[in-house]
Amino acid sequence: MTIVSTVDTRNQAWASDTSTFGRKMLAKMGWKEGNGLGKEQQGTTTHLRAVRREDNLGVGAQTDSQGEMGWSATNQNFAGVLAALGAAHGTGSGSGSGGSSGGDGKKKKRKR
Repeated sequence: MTIVSTVDTRNQAWASDTSTFGRKMLAKMGWKEGNGLGKEQQGTTTHLRAVRREDNLGVGAQTDSQGEMGWSATNQNFAGVLAALGAAHGTGSGSGSGGSSGGDGKKKKRKR
């Protein structure tokens, strides 16, 4: 991860909230909106943001920022498991899958 100082358009409501603890503490110490931190207000005035670096990835690495590859692989694996279960145990729409072993078809009532 790399930390960069850029104009971040995300979380604008949070950044402009004047009731947060950190903003109150900075104001008590003399900080004003738009000034940098430090003795001479020489610090950055924008928010810091972490950015994933993709230039040092390994050989053959693929980037998937949307998660499409992981989702399709998981979906295919799940479909394969369901197909194997269906082949081994039937489709579940036949008779006898209700779990009752009574044979006469009567259901017992539970006491409450």
